[in-house]
Amino acid sequence: MKPIKSDWTDVVLICRKCARKLDGGFGPHGDQPLPKALRAEIARREGGKPMKKPRRKGAHVAVIEVDCLDICPKGAAMLVPAGHPGRWRAVPRGADLGALLDEIAPERGDD
Repeated sequence: MKPIKSDWTDVVLICRKCARKLDGGFGPHGDQPLPKALRAEIARREGGKPMKKPRRKGAHVAVIEVDCLDICPKGAAMLVPAGHPGRWRAVPRGADLGALLDEIAPERGDD
């Protein structure tokens, strides 16, 4: 096997089906889907541009959409922080993404 280097320190998995069902509800104007709004919040926190693909170099937190997680909360999307796989989150529409990131992927000092 060949090792592949990554700049990530955290990975966040989001249910693609839940995010699509909500049809937005996140971001400053409430019009973005959860994955896009979370990537924008990560970029704001890190002082860069939002990543379109999870493999963007320089991103310390990767947001990856996965197939259905088989838990379908009403009015929320399922999120699994890979660093804490036992602590799944149902993220309701309009949630404070800054506070969510502080909880699931706290900022680290310069590595």
